[in-house]
Formats: sequence, C-alpha cells, structure tokens
Amino acid sequence: MLTDITFASDVQVASVRPRSFPLPEAGAAGGAVSALELGIGAGDVAETIVDAKSTDTGEVSLTDAGIIVSGGRGVAADPEKGFQLVGELASVLGAAVGASRAAVDAGYIPYKNQVGQTGKTVRPDLYIAAGISGAIQHLAGMGGSKVIVAINKDAEAPIFEKANYGIVGDLYDMLPALTDEFKKRLG
Repeated sequence: MLTDITFASDVQVASVRPRSFPLPEAGAAGGAVSALELGIGAGDVAETIVDAKSTDTGEVSLTDAGIIVSGGRGVAADPEKGFQLVGELASVLGAAVGASRAAVDAGYIPYKNQVGQTGKTVRPDLYIAAGISGAIQHLAGMGGSKVIVAINKDAEAPIFEKANYGIVGDLYDMLPALTDEFKKRLG
C-alpha cells in the first residue's frame, strides 16, 4: 500500500491503478450488486465522435503480456544495442518490452514502455529485468509478477532482493546467451 486515505466529507471516491492487486478467486468477493436508476437517458448525454484511429501496432501489449523483458540504466554503454538485445529476447519469448524510468528519462526508449509507479503497473507470469537496479518506484509497478529474473552487474542491486532468480553479469553477454538458449529450446 502506498498511502492511507482519510475522507473529511460524505462524498467518498477512491481509485486504484489497474493490476495493483491480484484478481480475487471467482465467488470469493462479498457484497451485493444492485441496479441504480439515474433517471437520465441516452438523449441527455451529448457525444460526438470526430475521428477514430486504430492503435494496434502489432506489438505485445505491456499491460496484458504474460512475459515482459525490461531494460534499465544498465544499457547506458550502448542504449541502441542494449534495447535491441532486450527486443530480441522478447521476440523469441513472445513477450512485451518494458523499461525503467531511468531508461525512459534518458531517451533510450519511449514512455509507453515504462514500468513503475509513474508508468504501467504489470503482473506478468515472467518478468525479466535487465540492467535495472530495482528502485522502489520500479518495484511498485512490477512487484506483483509471478516470477522475476534479474540480470545486473552489481551483485548488491536491490532488484535481487525481489527476484526469484538472479544473474550477476553484464546484460550485453547474458541477453544474447539467454536468447540463443531459448531459441534452441523453443525451436
């Protein structure tokens, strides 16, 4: 939980970011659902659609992905090559490409790929963090991942405390090795 909320009036509204909490088991939620008559009709709401465009880019959606491969500040030595390697592994795994805020702020990759408190909250089955130190803001966005694999040169990086599996090594060596191995095993 990031904050406690106290209301000072009778009107109480709160929102929660998507994927902040796991879905409850079917039938586990209590309470009742009831219809509320508002007394307004379709004619009471003004709506005009001026234009509609498809946003389908053919990429795997970050928020819906079962697997995400993310890159961070660790790609700084050669950001273009670093995110190319992240993308190659993601392609082999059918995964989405994510990034830390540090990588986005440095201009290595667009904001739409940002995972974290100021980016997207994700809950994939597998999250591979390459060159990501593990700032609390990033962990807030991916901490609900089922399995976390961290790749970092710094054995003391905080990401290893959250990771299920850790690889201490240079992402420029580790990502190609993982990509080759997955290609062999997945065909």
